[in-house]
Amino acid sequence: MAQDDDEEDSSSSDSEDETTRQLEAKVSSNPYDYNSHVELITAQRREGELVEVRQARERMSKFFPLTEELWLDWLTDEMKLDSGRQNRAAINKLFERAVKDYLCADVWLEYIQYCIGGMEDGLESVRAVCEKALTAGGLHVSKGTMLWDVYREFENAVLAGMQPDPGSICTGDQEEKMQAQITRINSIFRRQLSIPLLGMDGSYLEYEEFQTGPVDATVKQAYQRALEKLEKYKPFEESLTSAPAPRLQEYLAYIDYELAEDEPTRIQCIFERAIQENHLVVELWTKYTHYLDTKLRIPNIALATHERATRNCPWAAALWQGYLLALERHRQPKEKIKEVMDTALPAGFPQASDYVSLWQTYCDYHRRRVDWTKDAESSGVDELRSTYQQAVDYCKDSLQQYFGETGDPQCTLQRSWARIEAKHCKNMGKARELWDGIMAEGHGREAQMWLEYADLERSFGDAERSRKVLQKAVSKASDWPESVCEALINFEREEGTLETYDNAVARCEAQLKRVQERRAKQAEKEMVAAQAEEQKAEARKKNRAEKKTAKKQEMKQGQKRKLDHQPFVKSGGTLHTVGSSVDEEGFKVPSMPAPKTGKAPEEPPVKRAKGDETEELSFSTFSAAWQSIHEATIPPAPSLMATSTGDVHVHDPERERRSVFVSNLSYNLQNPQDKMREVFSECGEVADVRLAFTSKKKFRGFCYVEFKDESAAVKALGFDHKEVERRPLFVSPCIDKRKGDKFHGFQYATKLEKNKLFVSNLPFTVTKEALENIFKEHGPLKGVRMVTYRSGKPKGLAYVEYEDEQTASQAVLKTDGLMIGDRKIEVAVSNPPTRRGGPHGEGVDDRLRSDTFKESQYRGKSRTQLSLLPRSLHKPTPTSASTSKPPTGSNGTTSSDKPTTTSDQPTTNQDPLKQGGKRLTNADFAKMFFKK
Repeated sequence: MAQDDDEEDSSSSDSEDETTRQLEAKVSSNPYDYNSHVELITAQRREGELVEVRQARERMSKFFPLTEELWLDWLTDEMKLDSGRQNRAAINKLFERAVKDYLCADVWLEYIQYCIGGMEDGLESVRAVCEKALTAGGLHVSKGTMLWDVYREFENAVLAGMQPDPGSICTGDQEEKMQAQITRINSIFRRQLSIPLLGMDGSYLEYEEFQTGPVDATVKQAYQRALEKLEKYKPFEESLTSAPAPRLQEYLAYIDYELAEDEPTRIQCIFERAIQENHLVVELWTKYTHYLDTKLRIPNIALATHERATRNCPWAAALWQGYLLALERHRQPKEKIKEVMDTALPAGFPQASDYVSLWQTYCDYHRRRVDWTKDAESSGVDELRSTYQQAVDYCKDSLQQYFGETGDPQCTLQRSWARIEAKHCKNMGKARELWDGIMAEGHGREAQMWLEYADLERSFGDAERSRKVLQKAVSKASDWPESVCEALINFEREEGTLETYDNAVARCEAQLKRVQERRAKQAEKEMVAAQAEEQKAEARKKNRAEKKTAKKQEMKQGQKRKLDHQPFVKSGGTLHTVGSSVDEEGFKVPSMPAPKTGKAPEEPPVKRAKGDETEELSFSTFSAAWQSIHEATIPPAPSLMATSTGDVHVHDPERERRSVFVSNLSYNLQNPQDKMREVFSECGEVADVRLAFTSKKKFRGFCYVEFKDESAAVKALGFDHKEVERRPLFVSPCIDKRKGDKFHGFQYATKLEKNKLFVSNLPFTVTKEALENIFKEHGPLKGVRMVTYRSGKPKGLAYVEYEDEQTASQAVLKTDGLMIGDRKIEVAVSNPPTRRGGPHGEGVDDRLRSDTFKESQYRGKSRTQLSLLPRSLHKPTPTSASTSKPPTGSNGTTSSDKPTTTSDQPTTNQDPLKQGGKRLTNADFAKMFFKK
């Protein structure tokens, strides 16, 4: 037994070590993977590797701020290791780092308790920590009272320690110290009672007990003002208490109120409270940093908040730009700004345009540093040019690797660089070189680019070069040639001679004529293409109609064959079908339809053509005909299918349990049998692949895959909707539908899914991997499903599923309206519409679920099932409301008028076609119809 336990422990340890190594590899390859950091810390802490845990925590804190729970775990571990308090300085520094990330009252309380526990540094060090705690969270309406109470309890303990021993006389020095301590405690009370805090009434009662005399009037007035403010804050606090986390909307309303009140310390406090629960909301950080930059303008607070914002939301390029501007605004050294820029570039922005904006901000900073009165080397012009070149190279090389296209499609950086060279550096040669590169990158057909180039030449170059640029633009611009022609004519009108003006007019007229001809040809091609498409649609419509007509014709022919084999009998000189009842006068009595059982009737009712005189046909002949029609109209069951070798697969339940049905394959799939073996080889050994072919030996797009083991077939069902050749596979069990077996594979939800997002208006070129990269930045993903047509072509829709609802709600706020390519995507929580007629009744209209709705046993009424009996012969429906009138008979007589019935003559209730004991004839019916 001991040996078995050792082996189990060894295997468990090996698996944990492997998990730790995998997490370390993930963190090393992607340091911005938040979840991997947390999992690595948890795994190493469970193993007891304290040194490795400390390193993992340090590594995570470089990229992310730690939550309150992570900091408390870290501090607890370090304090346990430092039981002798030999490393107090390091732990104090750790506490200082912890309180800077978020406003956490519990961390401050732990910090104060730790300082009180070791008084080696004296009382002043504890008081300094308490004052820091009050500065950070003393205005917290709901938790600030705890911090004030701890501070007062500490000072009360100090006061109690100053009391003289029993029986001893207090010296003057001791009395002076005690009086100073009482004054200090009194001051803390006064400060606390002037702040609106929950539970402040209890603090006021304690103050009254502490005072030896009456409470000062100024303290009472401050207390009353604080109570009045607290009444205004209570609705906001109650909304925060009742709402579920993260309560973003409630915090925003609270922030707007504080901004209107315009108390900077309280505004900062409510922002910190909101950020503690919504630290991934970029808009909240933007609003906070904007307030600090424009209103508060305190460098250390503003810069620290900008740094925290970028650590919490490293994917937001706008926060990095704001950080760079704040560093420049508060005159930070160039090295610090470069360090922040180098940190921002590997942060992983979702769009290439974010990198371009960041580089533009960095280049603007270098441009503002240039002293244009000095030479190029000492003024900073060379450094500016080097920065622009670095930015352009980064967009061309690095961004193309990540986004598959140039990061600056509009050449924003080169255009800005060219204008600086022309305007400030007076270097038109470099500016022309940059513009030539822009045109060579594929912008030669854009009129706006040519107009901007010409304007630059005209403003900072010479008129002749501007004329040449406009002439090139006339011949090359194709998106808006009219604007270029107008610009050239206006230029010649202002700068040129009559000759150059005439030449420009002739050039423009000729070019516009060619443009009109090209447009006419293009319109003609489009019209021809549209007509061809219309003809194809009409042909498809006609083909469908012909197939429908042919199918109806086949059905009619099959019905005719049934009529030819219908058995008849002669009764009273008239032919009748077998199974019909005939009365004494030769009338056919209609039979009641059989109850609905789901089985085909043994003798289906068939109309007989009038005038046929066939005496009687054999029933075996009729059954054979009916069976042939039934087999001709019902498709063969999936269990009877031709294999790829041409053999016929006979129904075998054992083989079906080891097989799966695969459909929605491309008709043009190359080597489908080998492809299916390759795809499903992961599930187990494939015994056979049975392909379906048409009569012309063309692949029909579905097949059966048989495995050696039944468990492999079960595993293969998990491949449902897996993409093969950019088409989703449909995989289901191989079942015999003739037995009524049903299988419902991939099911779509019909209710609100709070942890799943519905993404629409996606570019058709976006891939699943690209979507995963965008959305996994906001939290752990369970999966991403791209919505496609059966052909595999994308619909521009996708579903993104997160681990929990909170992460999904945060992702909606951050990604809705995001630009991907040239499209602005729409993101919302998945709430599919009601689906009618879903499997197992799911999604059926609620009106069909009513208890009053009952399915009739008849399939419905056709024309031949309508009642042709006159109204006077209808038996009235009995109701509970009938009281005074006697019940009437079926033909209108009362119960007292009913004739006496005998065994040979049925009553009216038994046969509604009899009246007064006599069966009605055709003449009687005619009289009733014509009311004679």
